[in-house]
Amino acid sequence: MATSSGAAGFWSYTHRDDEIEDGRIRRLANKIANEFEVITAEELHVFLDKEDIKWGDEWRNRIDTALTGSTFFMPIVTPRFFKSEECRREVLTFSGHAASLGLDELLLPIMYIDVPGLHKSDTSDDVMTLIAKRQYENWTELRLEDENSPKYRQAVHRLATRLVEILERAAEVEPPPVNLAEDVNAEEEPGMLELMAEAESALPRWGEVMSEFAITIQEIGEAAREASADMEKSDARGAGFAGRLRAARQLSEQIKEPVERMSELGVQYSMELVKVDPGILGILRQVESEGAETYESEQATEFFKAIRDFAQIGRRNMVSFQEFSDSLQRVSGLSKSMRPLTKKMRGAIQKVMDGQAIMDEWERRIDEVTG
Repeated sequence: MATSSGAAGFWSYTHRDDEIEDGRIRRLANKIANEFEVITAEELHVFLDKEDIKWGDEWRNRIDTALTGSTFFMPIVTPRFFKSEECRREVLTFSGHAASLGLDELLLPIMYIDVPGLHKSDTSDDVMTLIAKRQYENWTELRLEDENSPKYRQAVHRLATRLVEILERAAEVEPPPVNLAEDVNAEEEPGMLELMAEAESALPRWGEVMSEFAITIQEIGEAAREASADMEKSDARGAGFAGRLRAARQLSEQIKEPVERMSELGVQYSMELVKVDPGILGILRQVESEGAETYESEQATEFFKAIRDFAQIGRRNMVSFQEFSDSLQRVSGLSKSMRPLTKKMRGAIQKVMDGQAIMDEWERRIDEVTG
């Protein structure tokens, strides 16, 4: 049975990818674990099934208390991976904790199937950016090899050896200083209260972005309802599909500007949260280490409350944002002029959902710290 002691590897993949591959993804995890054990004479605990309660319990335990230098997170990267809310949330959660400890190498992606967007220097997908910045293992050709071939076995050995080397380096890494500001003088590093105040002051700014995002969605929704009414009137006049197409094209022209604004807001929101995530987690880790006197102080209490409130507001917004995202399926079929716009809107909503995943993790860690 796996425990929180010793090295562990959490595999993040979609079950459908593994089904299509006839179980090769799961078998690869076990082959790497076995090779690791042969090399080190120590077990690498592998967690594969996210539906197993032990996966979730051990994930939270290691994220909170035992991440330092002993826990790998290995996303199996495919086009379907980036469409999975659960997989995206796991990448964001782990990468923030790893970065806050100076242990970025513990996020070790395996490029299983090529994802073209991953190689774009200007990608606005925060999860793709996090994956692309890592030195991932390229398995795109190896997945086509016989699992018992020398080439495949040698690749498994190289990857297991790399895990051993990462663990050895990680043992010597000291957590970086907690720092949210970009222009802080190294000789005048802010104290805990300054860091909490700085993080807290950012919440209203993020709230304004969310409010503007919601207003923009409402604006687009109203335009879509007007277009729908125009189509009904067109049908009543017997204008047929030509009338519907005209209304759809008018709609696409009308919402181009708000869609662009919506996209920019989504990028602004998620990228900033990803950027400050390690700092916030570092603050929480430091507060936890300093004990009750710190986390029961007035400043800490206000800081925790501000983050909890913001996370809860975000979750309420997510309901309407998700409903809007679901409705885009109908809109995208109106005309080809709507397809790029609906794709951009879906992308913007995804970025906001990524940001919410980060906020939810902050709130969870606060609950752990204040227990």
